[in-house]
Amino acid sequence: MIQSIDRAMAIINVLSNPKKTKWLPAELAECASLPISTVYRLLQSLESHALVSLNAETKQYELGYKWVEIGLQKYEKLDVRTVARPSLEKLAADVRETVYLNVPNKTVSIIIDRIDSPRSIRIIDGIGERIPMHLGAANKVMLANLSPKESATILEQLVEVEEQEELKKQLRLIKRKGFSISRGEKTAGTVAVAAPIFDFEGRVLAAVSVEAIESQVTDEQEDLFIEKVVEVAEKISNEMGSHE
Repeated sequence: MIQSIDRAMAIINVLSNPKKTKWLPAELAECASLPISTVYRLLQSLESHALVSLNAETKQYELGYKWVEIGLQKYEKLDVRTVARPSLEKLAADVRETVYLNVPNKTVSIIIDRIDSPRSIRIIDGIGERIPMHLGAANKVMLANLSPKESATILEQLVEVEEQEELKKQLRLIKRKGFSISRGEKTAGTVAVAAPIFDFEGRVLAAVSVEAIESQVTDEQEDLFIEKVVEVAEKISNEMGSHE
């Protein structure tokens, strides 16, 4: 039984190749290093469960729609706070500063999780706090990764017309860099570094950020914050199904 599962997964892994989606049985046998008779037998079983589908004209196989159903069911059960928590805890331990998880909600973001800094002097923003989307590293990195139409609509509601073009320039740069840095935008004397988290459809889902007292942060530490925040955001995105 275990051997059959291993062999079936070898076929599925070949079919999952994004560069080639349709395969003849002989090609699958070669790439999976399996006897052709075994491949035929497993393909019939996989097809009966809608895990692969056969094109009757070309005789080629591809992944079946069952995987979409399974993936969507799994995605619906994913909660970004639960998924992100272990990574946030590790990030806080690595940088020894306060770490936040924010999610967008129309013209504001909401802090949904926080890991406190072990330092005696630290910045604490409350879980559940609502922050206007044009303020702070976390908000700007989410705003930068919305569609231009969405971000423009939000900016129109939050800032004066003469400020909008400058903010749009900032957002374009943030999107290119993949992270955002803010200094004293929400709380004077602080610096924050943030990176976006994406869902399986490539939509911005949340932002992870590190916030510290600016006078205590060296250039080397700021570089470390950027490296770690981007790394953690990418990890959480992958866990949420993103292929960005």
